Formats: sequence, structure tokens, C-alpha cells
Amino acid sequence: MTDELLRWRAEFPIVESCTYLISHSLGAMPRGAYDSLREYADVWAARGVRAWAEGWWEMPLTVGDEVAKIIGAPAGTIVMHQNVSVCQSLILSCFEPEGRRNKIVYSDLEFPSVMYAYEAHARDGRFRIERVPSDDGMTVPLDKFLAAIDEETLLVPVSHVLFKSAFLQDARAITERAHEVGALVVLDTYQSAGTVPFSVTDLDVDFCTGGSVKWLCGGPGAGYLYVHPRLHEKLEPKVTGWMAHESPFAFELPPISYAKGIARFLHGSPNVPGLYAARERSPSSKPPP
Repeated sequence: MTDELLRWRAEFPIVESCTYLISHSLGAMPRGAYDSLREYADVWAARGVRAWAEGWWEMPLTVGDEVAKIIGAPAGTIVMHQNVSVCQSLILSCFEPEGRRNKIVYSDLEFPSVMYAYEAHARDGRFRIERVPSDDGMTVPLDKFLAAIDEETLLVPVSHVLFKSAFLQDARAITERAHEVGALVVLDTYQSAGTVPFSVTDLDVDFCTGGSVKWLCGGPGAGYLYVHPRLHEKLEPKVTGWMAHESPFAFELPPISYAKGIARFLHGSPNVPGLYAARERSPSSKPPP
């Protein structure tokens, strides 16, 4: 019997000329991406500024709803941004540490870009960083990681799958420990979405970040940010912009009046071409004939 998955090979032009084994860095381009990006150019050319009102403005939310189907999130809980560095910085900007609860715990095998963002925010002394070392450069001892999460911990950014080794971390155990002491979890699923079945709802994580450039084969420029519904009305990001305003076209003077729900986690104008490409590989994409 022929494997039905083989029908998908023709949908990725590069596999016709080579054995492509680097989707952990850049996913193979789907053939349909040509049509999606051509559609973007055609809409811009034909509709001009009207394109904003005819779909562009809502794309960070509508594409987010498509990503939600992949990571087990409900609709209305994901917004799209340019990359994970923006998403992680936006999350961190929601918090003003009080007392001793200002510790951020992560391992030294996190993706460097994520660590750069947290370390930079810790320069003024408001946050403390505790990095859990790896004994072998490939894995992170779960017992040591859990022990580092205590009553002084504010955030726990953790990769579901480590980018260096493909080691699958126990996100459930880490989340349960964090919630036990009142900390929040930021799960990075860049290397697991599309390869490992999971549900952010079942895991009960507080935030989730990732992007389309790797296993989701959506190209660069479309990162995603999930925020648990219980946090939507509690947080006010300082990394923000006009799209996060409840009445963006009122062009009001500051301070900002935040939008309700997940829209308050938007910021400036989105990367529309990246969203067109990411949308091409959504779960609603039709399988090849």
C-alpha cells in the first residue's frame, strides 16, 4: 500500500531536487506559497488602502485562529507577530516585579535570542535570571529545573523541544510546579508545533510562542503568541502600539486604552506578506489530489 503522505511531496518543489533535512531551520516552501504571495501583491495593486478594511487589519487575529488549531488553543487566544523575540519581549513588558517575586528561570539550552531578550530586561535590576545548567549540553535535568522554580519565581520560559538536540522537555511537570508556587510559564513551541502532538489548553500554560518558519513551512515573518484567556484582561503590555488600542482609528493621545481580549497583545502594523505565506500552510489547506 502506498503511504498517503507521499502525495504531499509534490507540494514542496525543493524535494524534487534534493533530500531536504533542515526543516528545523527553514521549512521547505509549499508550492501554494507562490499563489498566496501573488494574491497579496494583487490585492495591494487592485485594492490599495481598501485592503486594510477587507482583510489585512484582521489577519494577525484570523491567522492566529488557524495556528490555534495546530497547538490546541481556542479561537481568540493567539495574535501574530514578526518573530518570537518580539513575542517574548511583549510578554515580559506586562510585568512590574514586586518584592522578591522577580526571578526568571530558564535553562542554558534555550534559544539564544530568547535569552538575549530576558538578559537585556534584567540589566536594570528589576528582574533576576537563574539559568539551570545542562550536564551534557543536550538535555536539562528535570529535577534541577523544578528545584529552581520557587516562590520568588515570576516567569519560566521553557522550550518544549530544545533546538540543539531535539530533546523533549516535560512541559506538564514544569507547568504544574510553576503554578504550584504562583509562577507563570512561557512555552516555546517553535520546534514542537507540527512535529509533536500537544495542546496548550491541556498543558494549561500561561503563554506560548513559536513561528511558521520551521516545521510549519510558512516562511519567515509570522511568529505567534498565545495568551491564556484568564490573563487577557489582567495584563497591559508596555511593548505596544496602535493596533492594541480599543479604538485605533480615533488616533487618541496617550495613555492607551487597551482593546479587550487578545487584541491588546498586538502592537504596530503587521507583516502582511508573512501572514499570507503562513496562512498557506494552515490546517484548512486542502490536501493534494
